[in-house]
Amino acid sequence: MSFQIFSEGSPLPTSMVRDMVNSGAFHEIANDTNCVRHHIFHFSMRHKKTGKTQKSILFAIYETEKHGPQNGYRLCLVHQGFYIASPERKEGDPEDEIDKLEKPIPQGHEEMAILGSAGQLGGDEEEAEG
Repeated sequence: MSFQIFSEGSPLPTSMVRDMVNSGAFHEIANDTNCVRHHIFHFSMRHKKTGKTQKSILFAIYETEKHGPQNGYRLCLVHQGFYIASPERKEGDPEDEIDKLEKPIPQGHEEMAILGSAGQLGGDEEEAEG
C-alpha cells in the first residue's frame, strides 16, 4: 500500500499521479479531433436544455496511437456545470478549451487540465469569513 498525506506545502508526488493514470481506472481518450469533445458530451450526463454537464468526470488524454503515461498525457477533470454545445466542433467556430486539450502532446509530457469550476466546496466557510 502507498500512503501519502498532501497539502499546499507537501503536494502529491508525481509518481503517485503516474500510478493513477497508468492504473487503467480512467478512460483513455485519444487527442484526435473531436475525441475529447465527444467523450465529455456523452459521459458527463449533459443536460439537453442547458448544455451543462450534470456530473464531473476525470479521464486521461493520450497522443493518438500512443498509449501509457510514459509517452505523455493530460489528466483532465471536467466539473459538473461545464457547458458543452455539441459532440463535434462546428467548422468556423472559434477555438475553445476543448480544442486546446486536443493539441499534440509532447513525448513524456505530463499535464493536468480542469474545465469549469468546483463551486463552493465544504470546508471553505472559514476562508470566506476571513
